[in-house]
Amino acid sequence: MKRSFLILVFGLIYINTANGQLKDGDALLGPSLGFWSGSDAVTLGLNYESQVTQMGDVASLGLGGVFRYSSFRSNNSSNDYYENNYVTLGFQTNMNFNRIADGKFVPMVGLVLGYNNVNSTRVKNNGNIDDKNYNSGLWLWGQLGARYFFTPKVAGVLRIGAGNYNFNTVELAVDFKL
Repeated sequence: MKRSFLILVFGLIYINTANGQLKDGDALLGPSLGFWSGSDAVTLGLNYESQVTQMGDVASLGLGGVFRYSSFRSNNSSNDYYENNYVTLGFQTNMNFNRIADGKFVPMVGLVLGYNNVNSTRVKNNGNIDDKNYNSGLWLWGQLGARYFFTPKVAGVLRIGAGNYNFNTVELAVDFKL
């Protein structure tokens, strides 16, 4: 019992003295590849996040933006097919827990609110084409993930997100600290 207590005390001291990677004013910018459960298409993305405030000794709050683009073809039973394009711009906020162990591993949880523009072109088997926008509108997405800083300026990122428009993704990204 005494030994467990000492390990806990030393562990808490280590966590509190660890160098957190993200501090007020730090900005992150980087590309992402998303794998969407709704299709076999890859989603291309760009993420920006600026750390606006420290949340005690353990976390920082980041605000920023996201861009996502995905294009894929879907077939239907009458030999027609749809060319679908998704373009999303959004605002994100993340809580980054950056005081864990040596500070290289930074878990996060956040929300994204944006606008999702969906354009679908129907190509009929007789060659006729119909263009229409549908299901465009507000996009809300919850995300959780982690960054691992390979160097003080470069982090690998894994995000898992879920939201409306059946947009559930796993994203791999690289963030560069500006």
